[in-house]
Amino acid sequence: MLKIAEGNRGEIFLNNGKVVKRYKKNKPNYAKKEAAFLNYLQSFNLAPKLFEVGKDYIVMEYLGSFSLKEAIKVDRMKALLLGLEASYRLDRLGVYHQELGRYHHFLYSLDLSWVRVIDFERAKWSSSPRNLFQFVGFYLREVELAKEIKMYKKTPEKGYFAIRSKVLRCIKES
Repeated sequence: MLKIAEGNRGEIFLNNGKVVKRYKKNKPNYAKKEAAFLNYLQSFNLAPKLFEVGKDYIVMEYLGSFSLKEAIKVDRMKALLLGLEASYRLDRLGVYHQELGRYHHFLYSLDLSWVRVIDFERAKWSSSPRNLFQFVGFYLREVELAKEIKMYKKTPEKGYFAIRSKVLRCIKES
């Protein structure tokens, strides 16, 4: 196994073309919780495929991808629009990720044809998730979206398309 990353609560390894996330012994173990979210989101193509869940680990798909930070350097508009859409879709599915302000939680294909969200250990089910608000607040601060956000709170679908449209215009103009 090749260690490829380490976080506060776990270590990430690459093993036979799959990712193994092992939770640290002195930290809370969220394997079953994270696996439940990954399993639910698989059919929506919003998260890596889940292969196995153990007592202190999960095995999932290796995406061979890069983070939002790198994706923005390749094609800022495409990266931001895909991230915005993923955040909106999580909201509509009632999944509140809680940590989408961290660019490494968005993984993009090398050709920017898709994005997946990772690290659901702190996620929770919610009737009013705030993923889109987090994304806008962290990555789209330069776009004035107060009116569109207000619309999103009342009518999410209409608000999302208004936000998307304004972001598209602003990025093209910059």
